[in-house]
Amino acid sequence: MIAPNRLSRPGRALLIGVALFCAACAALGLGLRAPSAAAREQSWEQAQRRWAARGAGHYRMVVQAPSWCRTDLEVRDEQVVAVFQNSCPSAPRTVGELFRAVKQLDNQADRIYCAPGGCECLEQRFAIAAYDPQLGFPSAIRLRRMRSTNWPELWHHLTTHGLPNCLNPLDTEVVKVISFQPLL
Repeated sequence: MIAPNRLSRPGRALLIGVALFCAACAALGLGLRAPSAAAREQSWEQAQRRWAARGAGHYRMVVQAPSWCRTDLEVRDEQVVAVFQNSCPSAPRTVGELFRAVKQLDNQADRIYCAPGGCECLEQRFAIAAYDPQLGFPSAIRLRRMRSTNWPELWHHLTTHGLPNCLNPLDTEVVKVISFQPLL
């Protein structure tokens, strides 16, 4: 005799699968918590103060921007004086321009966009920057996209297309400083 409150084998497997899927989604989301706008601003300001106090007026820097290209340049008083290599589609950037890039990416952090593929998922975009602990220059700049569910659009999408993917994508590397050398 089978107890009426027991699930069938396929039903149990489905329930376990849904539970594992939910756990995986939660685990992925936990790793991508965003620092607040105030914390990002404070970090940017502290790094800029370190750069102003200890930064080099003359330096050589190798940068990947984006990850598939490389720029090797020499800068004096925030002016590019020599470019040794530039396989990137954009012009070489000084440390001051890297600080401005962080600020520009973070300027519209409150703006809500439709995620690619439709408005069933919404996303906010902002900069996550790492700064050199000694000199303060931006050593890495990534674009983070935090997604959330747009409930009215989600229900329509569910009935017509199925479950959308509103998981946060991996950060996009914008700039990575490979080497930095102060010059005399």
